[in-house]
This record gives sequence, structure tokens and C-alpha cells, in this order.
Amino acid sequence: MWKTDLKKELACCPEEKKELAPLSTLGVGGWAELFVEPTELQDVLLLFQRWNEKKFPLYILGGGTNVAFADGKIAGVVLSTRQLSGCRWKAGGDEAELEVEAGYSLSRVVFLTTQEGFTGAEFAQGIPGTVGGAVAGNAGAGGKGMGDLLKEITTVESDGSLHKWKREEFECSYRYCSLTEYFPTIRCFVSCKMKFGRASYGEIEKNLQTFRQARSKQPQGARSAGCAFKNPAGDSAGRLLDICGCKGLTIGGAAISEKHANFLLNRGNATGADIFRLMELCRDIVFRKIGVCLEPEIKLLGFEG
Repeated sequence: MWKTDLKKELACCPEEKKELAPLSTLGVGGWAELFVEPTELQDVLLLFQRWNEKKFPLYILGGGTNVAFADGKIAGVVLSTRQLSGCRWKAGGDEAELEVEAGYSLSRVVFLTTQEGFTGAEFAQGIPGTVGGAVAGNAGAGGKGMGDLLKEITTVESDGSLHKWKREEFECSYRYCSLTEYFPTIRCFVSCKMKFGRASYGEIEKNLQTFRQARSKQPQGARSAGCAFKNPAGDSAGRLLDICGCKGLTIGGAAISEKHANFLLNRGNATGADIFRLMELCRDIVFRKIGVCLEPEIKLLGFEG
């Protein structure tokens, strides 16, 4: 059986029936049939080799900042990259290169580069999570994103091989990286190289303050996965949800923020089903009223269909 084999072969001690809600900022969901959190790349390679043979369900988890897990048992393997957190910094003159593994904190990228006098990552000020998830979703703010920094991405491919992708080999746009288009196969982002340019500390601090002010307008305190939906071309999902009357809507323990209509909150006792149904309701309302079908930004893991 694939589960028994993985528990014997992997060095990272896979866990059965791992509770998943504590691993996401939203705090909802059930448990993983098998949870794997490697500290070494070799375990990721081996896991994908076994997936290529057995084709069990496989979900990849970064920092858990934009994820909603389904309730109950999530069959297969949930792979967390959080413990892959190595970092290599190289600076010379007016340029710097940072090579980090997928589990490296995005906030640490901002801190390290800005403290060393390099610009480029300020847009990520206040964005939680890990580099792997940020790269996969091209996280960003103010018209800037991870794709602007990237020189190279290293992935584990579906056959268990390692592949390095140069910047010209993949595309990044708003909340999109072309390397995530892997259906019906799968790949895992394990590291990347980013480039930065020298700037004055005054310019860097000005940039940081701009993004701090923008984030101060977002809801604080309640458990959330950030924006529930991506912005449609030329518009704002928050604006559309607001004019369609979605602010304050609730289902069970899930609620749409009264402060920002694109922030979906866990009021303390939400389930995965509550989150899913409220997102479904809001999307239906916007589509019926103005004909725009909003695309989820929150990743829904383990939900049927």
C-alpha cells in the first residue's frame, strides 16, 4: 500500500490523521490521511517518484495563508514545504541575488533585502506566508509581484526529477505563474533565485511606508485567508462585492468583512463547508447582478469538484 511504503521510505516521519485547521490562517478544515513535511529535498523527490507510480491524491501546502481545507478526511497526502527553509545571499556592488527554499518566510525576504540596502521586495511588506506559495500565486501588491524579482525557479516534476526554469521559460501575470498549469500532472516549487538592485535607505523606507499604509486599510484581528477572489481585469473584486451587497453576509461561522468586501473571515467556529458556501453565494450574487464570474484567490483543498 502506498501509505505504508511512504512511511517506511521517507526520512521525515509522515503523520497520519494530521489536523489541518491549525496549519492555515483561516483555521478551518479536517485532517490529512497522511501529512508529509520534509526537511530535505530528497524526500520530496522520493514522494513524487512514488506519486508517479501510484497516483494517490497529493496536495501541496506552503504557509497556509490563502488556503481553506475541506472538512473531514482529506484522502491522500498533504505535502508541506515549510521546513525547506534554506537561504543563500550574494551581494556585489549595485546588485544582489537571494536564493531561498520554498519554506523561507516572505517577510524575512523583505527584512533581509531592505536591511542590506536593496530594493524590489517592499511590495511584500505585510504579506504573510512562504516564498513557495508566493511564487506559485505570483503574490503582489500595487502592481508589483514576485515575477518581477525572479531569475530562476527550481521544481520537482511529476516523475520525481528536478528541473530548473530560467525566467524566459515561464510567464507571470496578476496572481498567475504559468508553471502552475500542470494538470493532469503535478509539480512542486522547491526553491528560487531572486534579484535586487541597490537603493538609498530613504527610498526603501518610503516604499515600505506606502505598502504599510495600503495594508492598514485591510481587516485586522479575525482569522482570514486574505482576499477571497481575484480582481477581474480592469476592476476590483472588493468593489464589485460591495456594490452587490455582500458586505456582512454570513453563513455559519464564516462572514464577509464589514470593512472590506473581499475579505472572508472565520468568526471563530467556521467550518470548511461554511467558507465554501459563502464564497459560492457571493460569486453567485455578483454573477446574477452584474454578469461577472469572480475567480477564487483562496485555494480550496480537498473539496469535491
